[in-house]
Amino acid sequence: MRVGIVTDAACDLPANFIGPGRVEILPVNLHVGTQMFVDRRDEAQTQRFYRMYLGRHDHQAITKPLPPKEIADLFLNDWVKRYDRILVLTVTAARSEIYKNTSEASYTILRDYKKVRVQANLTEPFLMRVFDTHTLFTGQGLMAFEALRMRDVGRQGFDIIRRQLETIHPKIRAYFLPNDVYYVYNRARLRGEESVNWLTYQIGSMLDVKPIIQMVEGTTEVVAKPKGFEGGLNWLFGQARTEIERGLSIKAVCMSYGGELDEIKRLAPYQEFVKFAHDRKVATSLALMSVTAGIYVGRGGFSIAYAVS
Repeated sequence: MRVGIVTDAACDLPANFIGPGRVEILPVNLHVGTQMFVDRRDEAQTQRFYRMYLGRHDHQAITKPLPPKEIADLFLNDWVKRYDRILVLTVTAARSEIYKNTSEASYTILRDYKKVRVQANLTEPFLMRVFDTHTLFTGQGLMAFEALRMRDVGRQGFDIIRRQLETIHPKIRAYFLPNDVYYVYNRARLRGEESVNWLTYQIGSMLDVKPIIQMVEGTTEVVAKPKGFEGGLNWLFGQARTEIERGLSIKAVCMSYGGELDEIKRLAPYQEFVKFAHDRKVATSLALMSVTAGIYVGRGGFSIAYAVS
């Protein structure tokens, strides 16, 4: 039985985790002014977007999920022939309609797949499950990492993977550290949220205070306000070290950075944390932050996620 894992382009995973037979990507449409981009987690395209738009405050970027028909076409034209079972891991439904649209598309897919598979000489029934990860970006990446690990290393079946992920998502802690507070403030303002208000933005800009945002089960809050970007990294890695010592539910930490990855790799807090994790047999991954995450966190932003015990 061939089990496929699909996630959307907001998911922060390194490039070597993405591709046919690994983790398939559901694209996200991105509108910047009069221009439209299709985000497929292509690193070269993402870096171009960072260079062209992020770091400036004179554009308005909006992400839009694919409509149900386009999602259904993606599955029927490719994935229902490549896999017998598919687990779709979407960004939290609290922040995007990707889960809603994919769930709607699943009715068409499950209605029409038989003809497609017969033409491909496939007789086994096709099944899919659309799963709201209740998290964002690196948190979503951690869910995909665990699903891929269970499938490829643990040789676990579709139902076991699905049940494991259902127990994991309440334990995921995803954190976002902006380097430029404008982006977090702007996205919060557009969504009518108070997680980063005008006063926080002004203070952060003047005093170089970086609000650290935590997401748990689809809900965000500011949990710390350290001074400076490296101060924020030290706070985040301190929290992660504590949870690693307590024991993680998944022995992995997912991270992402909104820019050239060598920029973050050169920093001492990052290097020291990676060594600490590896000494304790905890895997780490570092991804180029997705365009969707970059719009939220901004150029030079950082994200980290792990699953507590």
